[in-house]
Amino acid sequence: MKDASRRVWRAAPATLVAVVVLTLLAAAALVGLAYLVYRREGSPWIPAALLLLALLALLYAWRFGLHPRLVADDDGLHVRNPFSSRSFDWGDVTLVAPGENGLVVGSDDGVAEAWCVQKSTFSLRRGRFTRADAVAHELIDELERRDPPLEDEETGLRIRRARPDEARLLTRIERSASEEHLEHLFPPEEFPYPVTEVTARWRRELHAPSTRVFVLEREQDALGFVAFSNAGEVLHLGVVPHRTRRGYGSALLEFAVRQMYDNGELEAGLWVLEGNAGARAFYRSHGWEEGEQRRPCRYQPHPQEIRMTKQLRRRPRRAA
Repeated sequence: MKDASRRVWRAAPATLVAVVVLTLLAAAALVGLAYLVYRREGSPWIPAALLLLALLALLYAWRFGLHPRLVADDDGLHVRNPFSSRSFDWGDVTLVAPGENGLVVGSDDGVAEAWCVQKSTFSLRRGRFTRADAVAHELIDELERRDPPLEDEETGLRIRRARPDEARLLTRIERSASEEHLEHLFPPEEFPYPVTEVTARWRRELHAPSTRVFVLEREQDALGFVAFSNAGEVLHLGVVPHRTRRGYGSALLEFAVRQMYDNGELEAGLWVLEGNAGARAFYRSHGWEEGEQRRPCRYQPHPQEIRMTKQLRRRPRRAA
């Protein structure tokens, strides 16, 4: 029975046309040259070699131009490259994002790049929305169809996967929260908000299969975010300033903790600025405990951060 949900993506039509036309021209030229050499020399060996080259050119076009594809069906995502193939179950997919060598599909066990869905380095650096982004959005929509976002019908709030092209959105939220609450630690006159560095960090994390990034929104209005790793680490948590003290931060934190618990983690951890009394109190109210570990923040003037942890489940007792 045919899978009605099956989708196949190949190289862009313009790329396919260019590959086919150029290959046919090269093959035709080789065949013509073989004919002329045979007419002139009478020996079959050189024409035979030229005909073999023409055949190899056709095989090359098929293998590198027509064969690569990305397939989505009920069984999962299947990456078919010229010399390798890899399949991912839908439930294992943690990453779908454009990359320099193709669309990146990843899970906790590894990644594969679909050569047929390319995004230029120029477009990646400029943050341009391209065909690769459109394909990524389609696949993320399919992921959410199979594993719907957490949604509260009464309030209209939903927690969804962040899109790979939302680095600027996440930076805007993080910047507004930082400038509202952390001016005493990062005086803006001396240390302007590092927009470029933070945006680049978000781009890396949105393209990392070991990192989960989720956005809290209502009616497509982004209200906050949470990012955490598959090793039980809360990396970032933020809410837009004018929407604080409404339970949004608690909802995001509890969502992340539940995800890590379901992933089998025994303990969750995070780093919080020592001078951010509000955040420290917030985490303590949710059962997090401060430890003795300290480290400097990565951003100037490098204020100290405190390590906080939370037990997610009891550790098994050792046998006597």
